[in-house]
Amino acid sequence: MLFKILILPIGSVPNKILRGICEALKEVYGAICEIYPESLPVPSEAYSPERKQYHASFFVSLAESYARMLHFTRVVAITDVNLFVPGLNFVFGQASLHGLGAVVSLFMLRPEVYGEPPDMDLLLERVVKTVIHEIGHTLGLNHCDNPRCVMRFSNHVGETDFKTKNFCSTCRKKVDRALKKYLNE
Repeated sequence: MLFKILILPIGSVPNKILRGICEALKEVYGAICEIYPESLPVPSEAYSPERKQYHASFFVSLAESYARMLHFTRVVAITDVNLFVPGLNFVFGQASLHGLGAVVSLFMLRPEVYGEPPDMDLLLERVVKTVIHEIGHTLGLNHCDNPRCVMRFSNHVGETDFKTKNFCSTCRKKVDRALKKYLNE
């Protein structure tokens, strides 16, 4: 069995971002990566009028249903809407620990949200780190204390910018152990 990841665009997501994510996932995880051929509409039932944001777990559930339906090892939904989970003002992404699905939003990763000019390369770098991080959770990894490790929790975008897209040696060993089962089946 192979480690196959599907990128599932929801809403308006630039092709450059989708392709860049796939390239990074091939490099970091040795995964086969495919992009779903059409963008799905943003699920209206995920919207919270009180918060004017979308509940991230709806997107994770949708990603997991696509993983089961299309027989992918993991599915990552990529969206352009502002996500939240209860207890936090916003999230860059969310995943099920040991689950099949994850979601990453471009919204709070965009430089223009912080008063900077649009920068597609910076946006892609931030999105890639976040996707790698969320897939790490699906493989059972928790947050890491190493500020440069991709599994470090980001309270703000500056912490995302500071960390690398790579795992520290401890987290890399955990990833390799988790991936071994896909290569041996």
